[in-house]
Amino acid sequence: MVSIILPTYNEAENVEPFIVELGRVMRSSAFDWEVIVVDDSSPDGTSSIARQLAKDYPVRVFVRQGDRGLSKAIMKGLELAKGDICLVMDADFSHPLDRVPDMVKPILEGKCDATVGSRKVSGGGAENWPLIRRVISRFAGFLAKGVTTLSDPTTGFMAIRKSCMDLTKLDPMGWKFVLEVIAKLDLRVIEIPIIFKDRKAGKSKLGLRAQVDYLRHLWRLYCRRYRIIPEFIKFCLVGLSGFFVDTAVLISMVDLLRLDPRLAAVFAFFVAVSWNYALDRLWAFDLGRRTKISHSYMSFVAIYILGLGIRIGVMHLFIEYAGMEKGHWYVLASFFGIVAATLSNFLGSKYIAFSKLFSRS
Repeated sequence: MVSIILPTYNEAENVEPFIVELGRVMRSSAFDWEVIVVDDSSPDGTSSIARQLAKDYPVRVFVRQGDRGLSKAIMKGLELAKGDICLVMDADFSHPLDRVPDMVKPILEGKCDATVGSRKVSGGGAENWPLIRRVISRFAGFLAKGVTTLSDPTTGFMAIRKSCMDLTKLDPMGWKFVLEVIAKLDLRVIEIPIIFKDRKAGKSKLGLRAQVDYLRHLWRLYCRRYRIIPEFIKFCLVGLSGFFVDTAVLISMVDLLRLDPRLAAVFAFFVAVSWNYALDRLWAFDLGRRTKISHSYMSFVAIYILGLGIRIGVMHLFIEYAGMEKGHWYVLASFFGIVAATLSNFLGSKYIAFSKLFSRS
């Protein structure tokens, strides 16, 4: 059986003609099928219209309350699906109904685990799209290249073998459920060319919030695949806090204890490094808590001392050979030195101080 999942919100004008046309397509195929309409409490009566269609078509309707959203509606539809193959599509005629059998056949024939309707492969496209929309679509797809090899990762048209779905691994947000599935599940995927059309009736839900949710979703997927990204951001935040600690200790020791600023700077450096070590160990790095404090701390301090040398060395190169000693160009030289030292400190911390090298047995 094929379970066709339709997430809906205010699709009263579309849902009846859509299911009627879907019925025509499916009755001409050899598939057993059902339609699961998952409605987000549409105020226009979408769910009531869908329920009336259950007299003539294999339609089930589930109305969601509270936490709404397209991806979560699809998740609910997948939970309710009885079919061996689940197909997700929009109920506004933007996805071609006549391609539904073509989406299902490769899975039934064992050629793949999932199919994705693509506008970007040969034979695919979008009907009557203005240039700006094509550019935005291309750019959105480009942004996802680091987490998927799909030619059209922003499509919403997908069929998948239900046994391949592990819903516990999925935590979608926004409207790009297909991207979530392909990025997180190890699937054999075939892209099927489709001609995308704008909705026949109703209002598009593709607003600013949807675009922001897409960027947030991408960020989560990138952080999941490339764990070094959140680690580096946390490391930089810890380093920023360490700068304020260093400055506070320096000023306190000079003003209150009357120490020589150069001597005070040495104390401030070690206090700040100790502060950074504690936060990096507890928060920034996954293996941090499991490392031996004595060995990892000494390595951490050595790495930071090396980083200080790298900073000074980079400054020296720019000042001596790039003429940055004049005016305030030395500030830019210092910035380059800090960047180089930060990268050195991060890599040393991750792969030496907080690595398996010093983890507890």
